[in-house]
Amino acid sequence: MWIRCLSELVVDNPSLSITDLSKFDNFGELLFYSYANLQMLHFALSAQKQKYDKACFMIRSKAFKAYKERRWNIHDLLEYNVRKIQQNDYCWYCGKVMEPNKLTKDHVFPRIKGGDNDMDNIIMVCKSCNSSKGDTDLFEWYFSVRNEWPPFNVMAHYLKNIYQFSLDNGLLDMGFDELAALELPFNWTYIPIKYPQPEDFLESSKTQLQ
Repeated sequence: MWIRCLSELVVDNPSLSITDLSKFDNFGELLFYSYANLQMLHFALSAQKQKYDKACFMIRSKAFKAYKERRWNIHDLLEYNVRKIQQNDYCWYCGKVMEPNKLTKDHVFPRIKGGDNDMDNIIMVCKSCNSSKGDTDLFEWYFSVRNEWPPFNVMAHYLKNIYQFSLDNGLLDMGFDELAALELPFNWTYIPIKYPQPEDFLESSKTQLQ
């Protein structure tokens, strides 16, 4: 029964398939694998690698195992909240440089879907991006509307939000059939688990890597 439901959910998803989901015991494992891939990407970009190598895959493996065993936790958004205050002269979504007073507040989890006004849930963006995204899931908007990967900081910010919400609401140990029946402020079927090579990522995204 749940497979038919998931088929409807992931039909337009560039990242997830039913075969992909079968590799994970619960939603937490999928989320941890996505974040471990993000850490691998961060390492590769920092080391100016064009393609992933053995060292990159070792980092992903170590991180995924540690998250899955709950020995590591995904850090909160304090670091990114500080960045949002300090780096307030461009749109975080498209990278356009502009005066701070021309930026608008986007609720990462849309308010209509239960998102709040907490600093964790707000990113400063241009009016064009804000209007285009609307109440669409952030990953879904990038992959289906913009047809590109989010900037690194945006991707990390959103995954941290999803993790914190999932931790607070007991979603990490849920199976995908249970998850599919819930109304959530994010579209979990668009969480990426297949990341591009570093060189391809840089071509498709204005990465604000610090």
